[in-house]
Amino acid sequence: MSSTIETLTSSLSQRQKSTLLIHGFITILIGFFGGFAWLISMAGYLELWPLPPLDLTVPATKELWRNAHTGPINNGMLVILVVAISPLLKLTPKASKFMTYGAIAMLWGNTLGYSTGPFSTNRGLTPTGDFINILCYGSFYVAVVGAFILVGLGIYGSYKSLLESK
Repeated sequence: MSSTIETLTSSLSQRQKSTLLIHGFITILIGFFGGFAWLISMAGYLELWPLPPLDLTVPATKELWRNAHTGPINNGMLVILVVAISPLLKLTPKASKFMTYGAIAMLWGNTLGYSTGPFSTNRGLTPTGDFINILCYGSFYVAVVGAFILVGLGIYGSYKSLLESK
């Protein structure tokens, strides 16, 4: 009987957890590359000791490269945290699937948006301009939808867990 109840209200499956961990760590790695671009934009060159400094320039502002560094890392850490606390969430298998898809949409939407932001005409704030700007805008839009799904189901799963703990 308890296994039936556990099936109806469970946390993320092992496959869902593993999927989210892989995506989270990959986006963190992409954030590291944004960090290198941020470093080059601040210093104006790249120095790899003992080699002589390389005179490199990167387009856009330091702020956009900082975002390309910290945005994917923060989103990746959020999803890894969700995996860590997932045993506390009481979700149906269908809700767990939606949470997984929402987290992946948020991760990749934000990662693509932050990574294309330095090359866009207005940071993807409006769906106008060149292709890169529209791509940036659209990816952030997808990320917002995914984030609301992730957080909404996180609140729901936490509330269900609270009710069961009485």
